[in-house]
Amino acid sequence: MTLHEKWENIDHRLRMLETVEQEEEAGLLGEAYERLISAYQEARELNDEMEGIVKGTLAN
Repeated sequence: MTLHEKWENIDHRLRMLETVEQEEEAGLLGEAYERLISAYQEARELNDEMEGIVKGTLAN
């Protein structure tokens, strides 16, 4: 195998690894985004509940 062929082989493998890493990273970012949205929704629900309690207490 010539030096050029070896380099092409290494370059091809590195590009494949980079693609896999990018796909894994995209998956992790998607999961993190879903968790962030879920946490935000929970916080909104808690905030609404707390607001209702405060309003009820102040009304009495």
